[in-house]
Amino acid sequence: MRKMLFKYLLLTALAIFLFLALTSCNSGITPETGIVTITIEENTIMGGKMVLPIYYIYMDDVYQGTSIDLEPFTLDAVPVGVHTFTASNYSLVEDSVNLKYQDNLQNELAEKLPIIFTCYGSATYEIITGINYVTIPVYCGGAIY
Repeated sequence: MRKMLFKYLLLTALAIFLFLALTSCNSGITPETGIVTITIEENTIMGGKMVLPIYYIYMDDVYQGTSIDLEPFTLDAVPVGVHTFTASNYSLVEDSVNLKYQDNLQNELAEKLPIIFTCYGSATYEIITGINYVTIPVYCGGAIY
């Protein structure tokens, strides 16, 4: 009789253990996410454009990747909510500069001067489940270094 009671207790304990083990695996809640496709819209200041349009993409100040030649950039599994997306690029180029000495007289400088050319843009969007499209307007300009 003791053997029979021990077997029932062992079988009951095993059944309870299996029940708890199998039900605890599904108790986690998966966060809702969306897919984000980012497009960069280049606007120029002072008539300049990037020679190499390579933009560094950030979401909430965290680097996400690089967009090359203004190709759309896609992020998978972005948490639902409001996020700030930024795109930036800078390059150091050399160019000659026109100098005005008098009203209609221009003389081009013989040597090339280094110019820092920067582009930056930011946009805030609310991301929902599914596919989201984000456009970042980027403004570019240069300064003599």
